[in-house]
This record gives sequence, structure tokens and C-alpha cells, in this order.
Amino acid sequence: MKIALIQPEVPQSEDEDLLGVYPPIGLAWLAGNIKEQAQIVDLRVTPLEIDNWDVVGISCQTVSFTNCKTLAETLRDELDEAVIVTGGHHLIPEELLTFSDYVVRGEGEITFKELLSCIEGIPMSPILGVTSHGGSNPDRPPADVTLLDPPDYDIIPLEKYCPNEGAMVTSRGCPYHCVFCTSPFGAVWRGRTPSQVVAEAEILLGKGAQTLHIMDDLFTYERERVLQICEGFHSLSVAWDLPNGTRVDAVDQEMLTTMAESGCTKILYGIESGVQDVLNKIRKHVTLAQIEKAVSMTKNAGIEVEGLFMVGNPGDTPKTIKKTVEFAKNLDIKGHFSLATPYPGTDFYTWVKTYGTFLDVPYEDFEQVPVFETFDFSAEDRLQMLQWASAECK
Repeated sequence: MKIALIQPEVPQSEDEDLLGVYPPIGLAWLAGNIKEQAQIVDLRVTPLEIDNWDVVGISCQTVSFTNCKTLAETLRDELDEAVIVTGGHHLIPEELLTFSDYVVRGEGEITFKELLSCIEGIPMSPILGVTSHGGSNPDRPPADVTLLDPPDYDIIPLEKYCPNEGAMVTSRGCPYHCVFCTSPFGAVWRGRTPSQVVAEAEILLGKGAQTLHIMDDLFTYERERVLQICEGFHSLSVAWDLPNGTRVDAVDQEMLTTMAESGCTKILYGIESGVQDVLNKIRKHVTLAQIEKAVSMTKNAGIEVEGLFMVGNPGDTPKTIKKTVEFAKNLDIKGHFSLATPYPGTDFYTWVKTYGTFLDVPYEDFEQVPVFETFDFSAEDRLQMLQWASAECK
């Protein structure tokens, strides 16, 4: 059976474009955990050349929904017998079924492997985590990531992603419940063992990576694990960073110092707002004092600090954004600002239905323009404040 795993083009903000393209790690995880040889096609870095594939898996984010649909239609025209499977971070399987045969919900390694067996005709009981035109099966429990095979980096041309070819994911899940999060890996945090992480790092370094980029949502959650990974990284003499952020309440001075000594050069913290009332409304469960302390400790360790902020969260107004910018300036860090966007399936989306007004914005424009407004914070003001805040905190 010939299998293709395709990463469509993804609309990105100017800030994201500056960070560059990262390898499709999720597809590499899928490929590494199925018995068949798969081909990864990343349309962000290479044109589409259709082969006689039997199964095509498409990774779909909400912002890439239209691109995914167009891709699937092209594949249908060329490969009328191929089975199209979608998965990814888009949380509405019914929409994905408008152009696919199956939807893999949540983590896909085990589910996709079982689905391939079913497609081959091997009798199986209902596959957890799958939605088809016949209905939805129950969710699959979170995977034990220590039992999964590592991503298959041999089928990805990592050199095309320089300087981000060293990207890796060492843990999944987040036990916190911020209103804006799509919770792609659920609420149960699970980490690969330190030895597994270091072994994977060695593979990437052997393939030419100069820096390791840890893309976890919450790398620092388990303190002892972090310290053991740092010991391994120190032996590799490698530079590494946390470009995807971590929580300010999940670090301490000893941990940060150890991270710095092992090669950590930069941390981005998910700060979101400089106003306590807004932090409370989005259920961030951190205080301004904790943010200040984490930034100070990180600087003391010799690690560069940047912050991730949002414009337009519940409770935000032009006045609160000005306070957030002032807060970021007092922290003396670079701030990356984005539009707070209520993705379907999140508590933020439910909040907007009650307290705001949705605007007619296609998925591909999410995060590029406001998708809602409130009586005290118009869409025009949101965009203006985003542009102002971004310029003030470069």
C-alpha cells in the first residue's frame, strides 16, 4: 500500500514568517509508527507531484482548512480510488468529512495505524478516535508517548528547514485549561524519557541540525525530567531553545541555571496579558508577580527572554492593551503580539457567542484579522492596537 502524508500550505502572520518554517514533526511521528513506508510531502517547501497513492493523510489546521479542501479535490480528480484521511488541530470533524473519507481525532499514531489495517481489509473492532461518514467512534485515551516509536526523520529533507531543522517534540498535553487553547493533545501531560529525548537529539544533530528547538507546549512541567535532559544536552554540547513557549509558574532558578549551562539560549513565555483581570478571565492561573519573577530568574541565568502576548482576550479593551504594552516594556523583553482568536470547539468560542459578535471571516484569515468584536472593543480598534503593540515591543 502506497501512503502519502501531506502538509498543505499554511497562512502565516508576518511574525510567523520571520520565524521560518518548521519540519512537519506530527507527520514524521505518524510515519515512524506505521508498518508501511510512507512518503511525506510538505507543500510549504515543495510542489505537489501526485503519485499512485492508495491512502493520503492530510494534516489540517483551522487556518489551512481551505487549502486542505482544495488539495483533497485535486487528489480526487487524479486518484479516484484513493482513501483520504484528515487529522490535525481542526476540531470540527464534520467539516473535514466534506472532503475526506475518515477523520482521525486527537493523537494519530495508533489510530492511523489501526485505520490502515482496516483499509487493507483486516477485520477490526471499531477504531477509537475515528469519525467517518457512518458516525464517530469514542475518543482514544492519551497515548503513552514513551511507547511510541520516534519520528521518522529519514523521510524528511531537513536541510529545507534550516535554521529550524532541529525541531523536536518531547512531551504532549497540558493540564491547564486556558479558554483560548484547542488542547490538541488533551489535558494529561506525558513526556518522553530523558534517554529517548537525548537519543532523538543525537539523530537530528547527526543530520546537520545546529540548534535544537523544543516545540513542546509545556517542556518544563516535570522538573526532574528537565534536569536529566539538560545533563544529556550538556554532554552533546548543543545550543537549544524553547520557541513555542512555556509557563512562568513551571520554572525555578536552579532549573533555569541548569538549562543555561546545558546550552539553552532562549525561552519564550506564554504571558498573554499584563493585566491581572484579563489573566483571570482567560484562566491562565498565573499572577503578574509570577511573570516578573520568571523573567528575572531567566535573565539571571543568562537566557534570553521573549514574551507571547495576545490582543483581544475576554476582558481586553484598548486600555488593557496599553497596560500590557507598559508591562512588557517594564519587563524589558521583546513581545510577540497576536490577535486572540476563538477557534471552534474552545471555551473562548463559547464566550464570544455570549458576550461578543462574530464577524464573517474565512478560516484562512484567522489570526490575520479580528474574527469577532465586543461593544467596548471594535474590530478596527483590535487591529490598530495589535499593530501599535507590535511596533512598541520589538
